Amino acid sequence: MEEEDFFFDDEDNVELEQETNGEEIAVNHPVSDDKDQSFKSLLAGPSANKAGLGNVDKEKVNEMIYELSKGSKFFEKERKRDKAVTKRINAILAKYEQIKDKDLSFEKRIVDNMIRDLEDSRDLTQCICHMDMDAFYASVEELADPSLKKVPMAVGGMSMLCTSNYIARQYGVRSAMPGFIAKKLCPDLVLIPLHFPKYREASDKVRAVLQKYDPNFVPMSLDEAYLNLTEYLETTDLTPMQLVEQIRREIFESTQLTASAGIACNKTLAKVCSDINKPNGQYYLPIDRASVIKFVQDLRVRQIPGVGRVTERVLDALGVRTCGDIYPHRAVLYKLLSPISFQFMLKSHLGIGSTAFNTDADRKSMSTERTFSAMSDPAELFEKVKELSLMLEQDLEAAGYMGRNVGIKLKSVNYDIRIRSKTFPSYIWKAKDIERIAKELLIKELPINIRLMGIRVSIMKHRGSEDESVLKYFTKAPLPEPNPPQDHQTLDHKEKNTLNALVCPVCNRPLKLNNAQFNQHVDECLSKVEVKAILRQEKSECSDGPINGLGSDSGTAPKRIKRSNRPKSSNGKSLLDYYSPS
Repeated sequence: MEEEDFFFDDEDNVELEQETNGEEIAVNHPVSDDKDQSFKSLLAGPSANKAGLGNVDKEKVNEMIYELSKGSKFFEKERKRDKAVTKRINAILAKYEQIKDKDLSFEKRIVDNMIRDLEDSRDLTQCICHMDMDAFYASVEELADPSLKKVPMAVGGMSMLCTSNYIARQYGVRSAMPGFIAKKLCPDLVLIPLHFPKYREASDKVRAVLQKYDPNFVPMSLDEAYLNLTEYLETTDLTPMQLVEQIRREIFESTQLTASAGIACNKTLAKVCSDINKPNGQYYLPIDRASVIKFVQDLRVRQIPGVGRVTERVLDALGVRTCGDIYPHRAVLYKLLSPISFQFMLKSHLGIGSTAFNTDADRKSMSTERTFSAMSDPAELFEKVKELSLMLEQDLEAAGYMGRNVGIKLKSVNYDIRIRSKTFPSYIWKAKDIERIAKELLIKELPINIRLMGIRVSIMKHRGSEDESVLKYFTKAPLPEPNPPQDHQTLDHKEKNTLNALVCPVCNRPLKLNNAQFNQHVDECLSKVEVKAILRQEKSECSDGPINGLGSDSGTAPKRIKRSNRPKSSNGKSLLDYYSPS
């Protein structure tokens, strides 16, 4: 599981200005008797704050993960990563030492102006719901085998878990945790292998319910989606709370699975709210500015989508633990963070987020990936490519998308990630095409020993939109001259015949977009023999008149023949002009 954290890709390019007589803001340097505390927190993984883990002794769990991971390649990889994060934090703190005694009133005024501009963009007109299925994979498995509801259970294998039920979470077992560590935390843990066809079937039933309330809902994965309920609420007397309760009830009746929901004025807050009353609950944040500001004041920055373990450590070093801490430290953060990161933090402080549901803009790529035991045999790797390609085809087919770029992601047993991609002029969505390209990219990385593979299709558009990869080379044929009035049947017939007429770029002859005739015409025009045959026929038809000022007995045919009696397209010459009919 890859953690979402905006600081991973944030380039720190702060330039320090020479100013004096400043106001000092206390920075809380992380202090711990255990020098490995931050590293242990990093090792714990991105799911340490999942629902159902609130009463777990996290220090004990983190200590066990630390001890069990020692000596592994994952341990060494995370150790290097932690050192890099620590180095970056120290660099930020060093810059803070240079500015802490300076007058930052100018920066404060800049930030206050930014806040006023952001306030003008605040949208309180929408009612957004984030629907999140509870322990989805595990719950689907419990439906198939009800006895699993009474025991600690996780879905996945010894190498990695995808999720766990709430009984297992009481032991600290969670998603993105290696199975062998989970078994140490909970010796009675039952491991169930993945069954994606079952999960897709259940997800389709959930989406059928959501579709009724928002036809433009945005699925984020098999088990979560955003809905904009604004329009639907105008058609009913139900309150937002009542409406979401009704949606969740219908989901349960259709699938026997529970869902949790968050309701707020934007997607960011709705996602935060959906975690508050998990499992099988919902939370409504009143849609007014006062309620939003009060809600975010005590919200931990780690709860904001996009803030991961690295960002949390960076902000903690600067004394920022809640969204309410951002404003007092605004000038320091403005100086030390990049513009993108700082803008993100300001929006978090104000509780401002996106309300856009433009699926074309949101959907820039589609991908699927799987974690498995170490695999290096080329035949097995190719079979995994085929499996993922078929799954991706199903997703593209269901969403109605196609793409021009295929990428493959490989995570080695050393936890190094390699990514390759290739872009093509035409759009694809079929598994055989995705597989062929992905296999070609994989071959370039062989030999390799991996534990994760993913395939992605990007540069996408709807399959219903016009693919101009071929048509852009054709020009529209001129419409025929008006004829005397005829009966409606004749006119309809002629209009049908001339509606889709184009001019071929090879021979400049009009053609119609009948599929069989079009293919036959292209085959002819791309054949030099056929081109010459056409030229000979045209020459015999024009034999009564001179060609290019030469008589019919002028000798051998010239290398290039100009046929002024043939209709010309807007392009001027056709490719026939460069062939001899002999």
